[in-house]
Amino acid sequence: MANRVPTDPDLLQAAARLGNLPLTPARAAELVPVMDGVFGMLDSLDQGSLGETAPACAFNAAWVK
Repeated sequence: MANRVPTDPDLLQAAARLGNLPLTPARAAELVPVMDGVFGMLDSLDQGSLGETAPACAFNAAWVK
């Protein structure tokens, strides 16, 4: 995704603080490449169009009773 804010250790530490989780600066720096991979996978879900795909709430599994 072109608009994604680049992952950096300071952002990871801020996110960890929001969850009340301790994260040292060294550990945050180690997690940057991992989080880049996670965000890359999430970005791949935005590729393509869903077209006429019905929402999950409209799915009717007729074989399940």
